[in-house]
Formats: sequence, structure tokens, C-alpha cells
Amino acid sequence: MTKATLWCDGHLDLAYLAVNGRDLTRRDACDPSVGCLTLPALRDGGVHTAFATIFTEKGLDGPDRAHRYASSDDLDGADAAGWRQIEVYEQLERDGHVRIIRSASDLNSNIDRLLIVLLMEGADPIRAPEDIARWHARGLRIVGLTWAAGSRYAGGNGPPPGTPPPAGYDIGPLSSLGIEMIHALDDAGIVHDASHLSDASFGGLLEHARGPIIATHSNCRALMNNWQRHLRDDQIRAIAERGAGGVIGLNLFGKFLALDHRATIDDCIAHIEHVAEVAGRRDVVALGSDMDGGFPPSGLPLGLEHPARLHALAEALQARGWSEAEIAGFAHGNWLRVVRESLPVSKAV
Repeated sequence: MTKATLWCDGHLDLAYLAVNGRDLTRRDACDPSVGCLTLPALRDGGVHTAFATIFTEKGLDGPDRAHRYASSDDLDGADAAGWRQIEVYEQLERDGHVRIIRSASDLNSNIDRLLIVLLMEGADPIRAPEDIARWHARGLRIVGLTWAAGSRYAGGNGPPPGTPPPAGYDIGPLSSLGIEMIHALDDAGIVHDASHLSDASFGGLLEHARGPIIATHSNCRALMNNWQRHLRDDQIRAIAERGAGGVIGLNLFGKFLALDHRATIDDCIAHIEHVAEVAGRRDVVALGSDMDGGFPPSGLPLGLEHPARLHALAEALQARGWSEAEIAGFAHGNWLRVVRESLPVSKAV
């Protein structure tokens, strides 16, 4: 493996960055101490495909407001926050910077721009299950029912162990509306993202979902002091057993990789190999970096502070004895398999 490795990143908050002021098309769009993600930076790293999020957050008290809405009951605010981000991706597509993947056949496009699969991280912007068709028509193909704080549909993972959940956090089971949403997502052919679900809601998803389940940016709870944000071994096995579509993306946020030191590439490898060992095979793990997902490059592992350094992950896997085919699977093949097997074949939506 070399620096020419191609990547599919399973989790990038591109529109969140854009609505909060970053010009993704400019290489110098942000202070390197603050962020590392732009479309040129992704090209530098060989990232040709990404699951690009629609990330919204309840609560209006943060410094960045464009992705926020008041509460889970604020249907108009959540809806508007979500559509602002869809419009970012559509404008980038019109301007020739990205191509939205709406069907498996779109993956055959010439790689002259970033290919993106639209992923909703927290489903509050979807007013009700019957509204899914409107989102699907605009390109939405993966949905996680909640972010950490919980949503109208599901409980979230909450804060680390020993930290009381802040006011407004719901870490409980699926709501009855959430069960309806799962069935509606299955009917639409939309993939389920289990990252950020509470344990109770994760169990409900396994019980009710018929379609593919992935975890776009989750690490191993066995290595992270039993924090609900990360996957238990039985949850890793459950995702792997969902069939060829079950894949788990490595989150590069350093505090999700190591407990008592600045994370390193060795910590990344430990999580990757734990997933593979628990699942019993290596084709269930991929990259879900979450770069610039609310933290600066200094929050990334040493040696991975920019997309152009992703090749170091491939080199580390090679040093651990992973074959060229297994490394290519981690870098892009496993996620692309999910897309090919889950999305409609034709361009019709």
C-alpha cells in the first residue's frame, strides 16, 4: 500500500461545516489549528467517496446556530435545519464539486469530483415516517435515528460513564414513532446507522429492522471503559451477522480511541483488529473518520491530523500482516459493498 490508496470515508460532517461558515471549496478555508477538512484536502488524501452527513442538534445555546433547532418538538426548526444542509450538497453538485450517489449505478461515474452518499445523523428533521419519501427523493440513503442527546425516535448514547446526562438528553428505548420510522426506512430502502443509539434503542433496532444496519463512526466499548457511545462485542457481532451489508466505521476522534493518552495510530489498529476479531472476519470494518466533527485536528491521533495522512493507516495495517485486498476493503471496498448492495441499481428515485 502506498500514498495512492483510495478511500471511502463513512462519516464526514461537510454540510454542518458549510452552514456554519466554512467554504469547502477553498484549500485555505480554515485555520489549520481549527480544522482540516475541505474538498481539496480530501482529494489530497485520496478520498473519492464519503458518507456526507445532515447533522442537526437540538438546543439553541451554542456558538454555531445554523445546524440547530430548539427541541425535538420543534418540528419546523428541525425540518429547516435539515433542508439547509441538503441544499448545501445540491449546490455543491450543481457547481461541479460533488456528485450525490442516488443509486448503485452512480458509483460507476468517472471520479472527477467527490462522490457522496447522504447520511442523516439524528432523524428529528424528518417530521414523520410518511415524510421519508420527500427526503429520499432528494438523495437521502442512510439514517441514524438519533445523535447523542436522543430524538423523537430513539434514545441516544449520552455522556461518558460517571457523567450525568445534561437536561434534555434521552438515553432510553425507541419510541413508538421510532418503531414506525424503522419500518418506513426499510420500505424506502434506506440503510440504518446504529452509531449514537442507546443500548435500549440499539436492541430495538435489531428487533424491528429488516434492512441493513451499519455503524458509520463507532469504536469498541471493550477498549473504552464501557461507554455506551461505543459498541459492545455482542453489538459488533450483531451488525456483522446482518449479512454482507454490516460494516463498522472507525472513528478517529482521539478521545474515542484511548483513555489516558493522546491517541496514536496503534490505538486505531487496536480498535480495527478488535472489531475484526470479534466479528470473525476483516471485511466488516472500514473508516468513519468524523474529522472536524466538533473537534480540531489536535483531537485526531498523532500522525493522522489531515486527510493526506490517511495512508499511514493503510501502512500500519500492512505492517500487521493485512493483505492488499483486506486493506483495500478497509480503505474503500467494504463501504462500497454496502452502497452497491443497498441502493437501487437504476438511477430512478
